[in-house]
Amino acid sequence: MNNREDLLKKYKHKITPGEKSIEELIDFLKQKVDIKEISTTDLPESIMKHIILNAVHCLRNQRLNLTAREFNFIAYKLFKNDKSNLYYQSNYAHISNNEKEDIIYVVFETKTGCIHSNCNRLLLELFIEQGISEFDYKNETPMFYAYLGYLDAYNNGEY
Repeated sequence: MNNREDLLKKYKHKITPGEKSIEELIDFLKQKVDIKEISTTDLPESIMKHIILNAVHCLRNQRLNLTAREFNFIAYKLFKNDKSNLYYQSNYAHISNNEKEDIIYVVFETKTGCIHSNCNRLLLELFIEQGISEFDYKNETPMFYAYLGYLDAYNNGEY
């Protein structure tokens, strides 16, 4: 049996198709941790270039095929407190910016639904919460298999 077949057997029956909007994901994030909206210019330029490149090539942009100029990003930072301790204690990519301390950030692209964060655990949780469309579920598209991979990685603690 190959990995795709294993993932199908393990997770497909547990999935209820349906995608959440960026607004719903932001609400989900607000329920988990304390966040503050920040300007994308608060992130290092190299990070934003990386995020833009990822958004251009994101599976969620394949149907829309938007260019970098067409994107609309919303960025948040997680306050470091008891609610976010789990994420600050996990592996995350440390960045240098205008903050005195490292921050964990999440950047949403509002037109495609692409998400980026420097904390893999949080990113996987957001991908899973975002869900999968009925179309992707029924047609077992690359987006569907990516979603199965997110579930498997999270369940195996691969963050």
